[in-house]
Amino acid sequence: MLFISLLQPKGKGTEAIKYLKQLKPTKGITIRGTYFTYGRYDGFIMFEALDEVTAMKFIMETGFATQYTVETLIAVPAKDL
Repeated sequence: MLFISLLQPKGKGTEAIKYLKQLKPTKGITIRGTYFTYGRYDGFIMFEALDEVTAMKFIMETGFATQYTVETLIAVPAKDL
């Protein structure tokens, strides 16, 4: 399953940026990319997980470590519809 987690900073600033640059996947996670953006969200992580529970654990760990507000979406490739 493919997920996109949108990030809004709420706390650790440059510490959080450093953490995200060095973000390592946990068991069952494949990180496709970590991006910083302009606009409503300041970044996002695109990753694959075996299931929703694995994804939730990964995002909770990332959100707690960075103090970012995280909104996660399940992405479905257009070709699959």
